Order: sequence, then C-alpha cells, then structure tokens
Amino acid sequence: MLASLGATAAHADPVYPSWEQVQAAQGDAAAKAAQIASIQGYLDDLEQRATALSVDSLEKGEAYNQARDAVDAATARVAALGKQADAAAESAKTSATRAGQVVSQLARAGGGDVTTQLLVNSAGADDLLAQLGSMSRLASQSAELIERAKADENTARSLSAQASKAQKRLTSLAAGAETALAAAQAASAAAEAKIATQSAAAAQLTAQLVVLTGNADAANRAYLDGVAAQSAQQPAANPSPANPTPANPAPATPTAPTPTTPTAPVVTPPVTAPPVVTPPPTGPAAPNASAAAAAIAYARSQLGDRYEFGGAGPDAWDCSGLTKVSYSAAGVYIGTHSVTNQYNTMSAAGRLVPVAQRAAGDLLFYANGGRTSGGLYHVAIYLGGGQMIEAPRAGVPVRVTGYRTSDLVSLAGRPTG
Repeated sequence: MLASLGATAAHADPVYPSWEQVQAAQGDAAAKAAQIASIQGYLDDLEQRATALSVDSLEKGEAYNQARDAVDAATARVAALGKQADAAAESAKTSATRAGQVVSQLARAGGGDVTTQLLVNSAGADDLLAQLGSMSRLASQSAELIERAKADENTARSLSAQASKAQKRLTSLAAGAETALAAAQAASAAAEAKIATQSAAAAQLTAQLVVLTGNADAANRAYLDGVAAQSAQQPAANPSPANPTPANPAPATPTAPTPTTPTAPVVTPPVTAPPVVTPPPTGPAAPNASAAAAAIAYARSQLGDRYEFGGAGPDAWDCSGLTKVSYSAAGVYIGTHSVTNQYNTMSAAGRLVPVAQRAAGDLLFYANGGRTSGGLYHVAIYLGGGQMIEAPRAGVPVRVTGYRTSDLVSLAGRPTG
C-alpha cells in the first residue's frame, strides 16, 4: 500500500492493487475487467482529492485578487482626493489674493473718509452717483471673493481629511491583501505537496493499467494530460454538456476481452453536465471572430509560462490575469484582475450565454459547486473543439487542455459580439 494521501473523513485511505494482483488478473478475462474498473475508480478518487486540494488554494488566490482590486480602488481614491484638495487650496489662495486686490482698490478710491472725499472731489451729482456705484460694486465683489476663499479653504480641509482617512483604509487593505496572498501561497504549497504524493499513487495505478490494457501510449497520454500530477481539477474527456458520457468508460461489469487491442480506459471521474439555462431574450450575438482570435493568439503565446498568484505577465500568470491581458491585447475590456469581477462585468453587460452554446473565445468560469455567489475561483478561454487555454494552478504552467465540467458554471462569458 502506498503512503497515506491526506484523506478526509469522506475519503478513507484505500488499499491499492498490488502488482501480484494485477499479474494474477491477466489470465482471467473477468478478473482483468474487474481490476481495470477498480483501478479506474482509484484514479477517479485521486483526481477528486486533488481537485479539493487545488480549489482551496485557488479560492484563496481569488480572495487575494479581490483584495488587490480593493487596494487599487483605494489607491485611486487617495490620489483623486489629494488632487481635489490641492485644487481647492489653490482656488482658495487665488480668491483670497483677488479679494485683497479689490480691497486695496477700494481703499485707494475712498482714501480716509470716503464720504468727504466723494463730496469734495465730485464735479456734480452724476459724478458722485457714479463713484458711489463703483464703490458699492467693489465692496460687493470683495465680499463675494472673501466668501469664496473661505468656502474653498473649508473644502480643501474637508478633502484633506477624507484623503487622510482613505490613506488609512488603503494601508489596512494593503495589509489584508498581503495576508490573503500568504494564505493562498501556504494553501498552494500544502496542496502541491499532497498532490505530489498522490502522483506517485497515480503513476503506479497508470502503469498497472498499461499492463492490463496493453495500450501504453494512450494511458501515458491520459496521465500526462492531467491525471493527478498535472491537473488539480477534474478534466473531462471533452464531453458535451448535453452528453457527458466519457468517450471510453471503464466496463461496468466484467466482460470477455475483445479480439482487438483494448482502448485505455479514461482516467477521469464521471462528470455531471451543468444545467442548461435559457439565455436572456436579448443575449449577445455570435462572438467577434477577429477579436476572439486575437485574444486566443495572445493567450497561446504564453503557453509554458509559469503560474503565479496575481500574475499578469509578462512571463507569469494566474487565471484571471491571463484572460484579462489576452483580451486587453484584442482591445476588449472584460473586467479587473479577478474571476469574480470578470463574471460580474460580463453579467452587467448582458454578455452571459448558456455554456451549452459556448464558442471559441468565450470565458469559462468555475465555482465551488458551480455556484456564482461567492464561490468563483477559476476562469479560462474556450478554444473550441472541447479545448480551453488556462493558467491552472501553482506548479502547472499555462496550457491547453480539455475543458472540465466539474464545477463549471452554467453560463459562459462572451466578451465580444
């Protein structure tokens, strides 16, 4: 038996088949079929465990991205308040200067005793009235400028106080984001360690399948494509949501071997298609082929780049960083660097379509249990033909893989069209 795989209460550590059992089963058709089905079940269980481990770290990574979104918004608010406060202070200074100039002008016109000066120096009644009118206007203008200067000064003080408060919130949010990142990294490291242990079990089980089926290439391909070692989520054999049956299911009951070389059993867990949701009556049209192709081409150019929480290029990515920058390269805004925000952006723009109607370039969203209320943790770009491109998780680079139906949200995002 291989080492414990960190099973939860729902998954007691199984006793895997020994090589002696595999060899013994080779001579008996029924025993061989039963052993294949048994190994398939073990691989399914390993994949489900890897999924649970990875989802936890991806959810924490999404929490970090949302916290960083809040930091970005707070940073912008601090900067905006600072500019407004500076502008108000400058306006107050200008108004005060102009008020001083008017007061000086008023003093020069009136001298010491304004009434006496006007009576002595006025040529007549009309001249007197004109000078009095000018004095009145200057006095009124001075009062208005002084009041404006006071108002601007009060505004500047208020904005400065708001900026100071916003700065304190920014500092708190930044600390929270750092904590969220540390939590995601810790969860990811723990998941990677456990998945590595599971990979050893998966490697042995896959090797046993090779012996039993005689199809080493197919079994190895299935393993390398994501069984436990590479995929921390449940990859499907590219089924249609309307027909989730895997292409090569393991036999349900023992049967005699066929004359031809048997196809390697699919080493992925059974999947359940997400419910089909009727699209809104004014849903988006077919995607813009040119923009979708540009986004896909950009994403493909990142194949092999490493995964990094919060990564948005140029050589490290997380899932929402890859989708955001890929569509930015095509001139399309899909939301911020957050799975949740990208889903909400598509929803607000009326750009969600039933996943059964997915097309190349659409965004596929994954949520814990398929729920979008607080459970979103992953996003990928659908390529067509049952394939998607994604930045999957720590330890696994940007890749093209079969789209997964486990945890798939029933609505896809269509950024263009």
